[in-house]
Amino acid sequence: MRLTSRIFASVLLAGFALVGLVSCSHYRMGAAGPLPFDKLYVSVVKNQSYAAQVQAPVTEMLRQSLLQEGNLKLTEQADADVTLDVVLVDYTRATAATQQGNSLNAQSYTLVLSAKCTLVDNRSGKVYFKDRRVDASQVAYVQGGDSFSESEYQTIPKLARDLAQEIKNEVISTW
Repeated sequence: MRLTSRIFASVLLAGFALVGLVSCSHYRMGAAGPLPFDKLYVSVVKNQSYAAQVQAPVTEMLRQSLLQEGNLKLTEQADADVTLDVVLVDYTRATAATQQGNSLNAQSYTLVLSAKCTLVDNRSGKVYFKDRRVDASQVAYVQGGDSFSESEYQTIPKLARDLAQEIKNEVISTW
């Protein structure tokens, strides 16, 4: 009886392994399929939020993120297949944690930066997506004698990087 249980367990384990291998055999990293464009123009990010001077780091991080994708080439608008427009529309700060013993002083803040993105085919005028909202958040920690503005200043590049990554994911995903 013990041998039968052992054989059954071995067969069951081999079956699960086989199912796992077969189900993962078609998985591919990156975009779900080939994109209908190769050359992309990224316009300078516009800022309609309360985040001061954040459009330059978001623009730079977005371009870097798209270049790392490998199957896209960034070009001038006249040569591009598609144009990506990004407008920063909201920036919020919320207290994430307060100091022990003094609930009026924040220990950390959650910063959220939101954008609306539009991707348009320059050749046909087809709109792949319009005003698609994309959000990113980061926590800014107030340490010791640091002020909130100092911790916010240090967190903005990470927030810009995260937002750029989210926007890139929208561009390369299936719409």
